[in-house]
Amino acid sequence: MSTSLFTPVVESLGDSAAETGRAMLGSTGHVKGGSRSLAMAHPKIAGNPYKYKAATVEAMQFVEAILKGRTPIYKFTEAMSTDLFPLLHADTIDRQMYARYLAAPTTWSKYIRRAKVNDFRKVKRFTNTGIAGRLTIVPELAEHPERTTAEGVYEYAVDKYEAGFGLSFEAMVNDDLDLYESLPGDLAQSALITEEYFAARLLADASGPNASYFNLANDNVAASNAALTRASLQAALTRLMKRTDERGNPIVITAVNLVVGPGLWATANDIINATNYILKDGSGNETHISGNGIAANLSISVNFQLPAVQTTANADTSWWLLASPDGPRPLAEMGFLRGYEQPALYEKVPDMRRFGGGAEVAWSFDHGDAHRKVQHILGGSFVDSRMGIASKGDGSSVS
Repeated sequence: MSTSLFTPVVESLGDSAAETGRAMLGSTGHVKGGSRSLAMAHPKIAGNPYKYKAATVEAMQFVEAILKGRTPIYKFTEAMSTDLFPLLHADTIDRQMYARYLAAPTTWSKYIRRAKVNDFRKVKRFTNTGIAGRLTIVPELAEHPERTTAEGVYEYAVDKYEAGFGLSFEAMVNDDLDLYESLPGDLAQSALITEEYFAARLLADASGPNASYFNLANDNVAASNAALTRASLQAALTRLMKRTDERGNPIVITAVNLVVGPGLWATANDIINATNYILKDGSGNETHISGNGIAANLSISVNFQLPAVQTTANADTSWWLLASPDGPRPLAEMGFLRGYEQPALYEKVPDMRRFGGGAEVAWSFDHGDAHRKVQHILGGSFVDSRMGIASKGDGSSVS
């Protein structure tokens, strides 16, 4: 609640309370015509002016406590009540609840490695070039060449992501359409959305493929940021399959993912699923090709969170060709806190039960509300730039 909006309201209430107090109270601080304690001692007398006056004074004292900072903040914590759902709780006989929108599938595990971390401190992952490579001929009595290795390191830390909701007792009772039973499922789905969004942020920035990782220095940008076509995809596949490590040894890549946003889904499927091609050379000669030729070990992953990261027109043209994370080194890694690898749903412990014993109820003693939340703990980092090639798809120069 905004202070700029809340403060004038409280001040107004305080002024009104002061005027009411002057009208109701005498010089001794008691209700005119009887004491406040006397009024509260007879709550069963309907219409008794003492009861009304006492209630008014109590309201005035509550506002005074707000102004002096003696009322704790939890008094203002809001849960969803019936007045927030006028359509659901309307007095209508023929009502039904439509199903929620179909949730987008998660795809990140097809091109990012999943890992576990022990705590919230930064974790370090080390790479090593090793000493594998072609042997050299050593003449008689000559010394063999000594090899050394080079190390690399990357690090990241996990963060805690949460969301929740609260419901009033009245809202729960009035929920004859079982809307609120589905809300915990929405929280669980929110955790999966967060995973996919985190992966999208590793791959992309506002203008296209993440320039911190996909750039000219890393040699992992498609030539001229080519648009997604069969020819550009074939050229990127060829570059990816010809990758070598630090010693010039070939990197064996057995499976590849073509990652696109929803704007390129149809184009990607046309390329992968086509069974016949007609190629034309500069002279207009045609070559008819039967079969796909590039679809073997290549799959399509649509990350629906990419447009949320890419805020330019490149959201509908960018594409990534990424090696499977099952190889020796992944393109990127996402880590989850050990023991909390999956999203966890929690509910606030109830603090009320029926007088004389019995089971606890699900709503609170003070406010008659119930609260639930989801918690998910994850982090991640880019690892090996050799394991992918990306393109803005707009034909711009590579930088």
